[in-house]
Amino acid sequence: MELRSGICILICILVLTAGCTALDETRDSLSVSRSAEEYAVAEKMMSPAQAPASAGAGERDSWSTGEDEPAPVLSQADQKIIRTADIAIEVMNVSESVDTLKNLAESAEGIIQGSSISAGRNNEYQGTVTIRIPTDRFDAVLQEIRSLGRLTSSSISAEDVTEEYVDLNARKGALETQLAQYNRILTQAVNVSEVLQVQREIERVQVEIDRITGRMKYLDSRISFSTITVRLSEPDQVVTSTGLSAASVITEGISGFIGMVATLVILVMTFLPVIIIIGAGYYLYRRFRQGS
Repeated sequence: MELRSGICILICILVLTAGCTALDETRDSLSVSRSAEEYAVAEKMMSPAQAPASAGAGERDSWSTGEDEPAPVLSQADQKIIRTADIAIEVMNVSESVDTLKNLAESAEGIIQGSSISAGRNNEYQGTVTIRIPTDRFDAVLQEIRSLGRLTSSSISAEDVTEEYVDLNARKGALETQLAQYNRILTQAVNVSEVLQVQREIERVQVEIDRITGRMKYLDSRISFSTITVRLSEPDQVVTSTGLSAASVITEGISGFIGMVATLVILVMTFLPVIIIIGAGYYLYRRFRQGS
């Protein structure tokens, strides 16, 4: 009986020892996993800018698995086109044409971006008017402008900024996601250095978002309103000759007489010294002949 009791006690001791060892190993594994999680959080807090990159890589991987899906095709409505035109027209009256262009821009719900008028040779005026009109009225307004006079030159361009716009939109979305993550990390910061570091990153991302937003607004304005520059000029004046009148004949005769008299006076004054010298020589010659 004592031997059996001793064996039972020994078995119980071994079981308890094994259980304690297993419990310690479980606690160690939990401690290691918790330390790893804390390290990951700390690493994320110290370098949070890497989180969006990894997320973006995951998204790219998920998209890359769909090999059978075709790439999205942009419709004509989704394309971003900036249309501009430069037109030169010869008109009879530049000032009146400038007023007509202003009224045309107002009727098309556009704006006058700039205008100027200058006088050239022979009182021929030239002017330049730059208007911005809604893109859907571009062709109609161009047709009305061409009817103002004789078209001398025309240049129309369409710049496709769809790729730039899509890229800006994607970058803005990624930065906004990054900004939201920084704000969440800011609530988890435990010391002043972490708070300051996260705030610097937030300011940097916000500045980049504002810059992209400003560029997108500029592109939206150029896309929504097309620019037309109109250069106006007046035709060269033709001088026609008319018949001679009595007054013009008398005037021209008097002018001719005065011119002839002035010419004679100039000739006399020019040759007068020569005449005096010749006369004096001739006088001396006669006196010498008479004395001999």
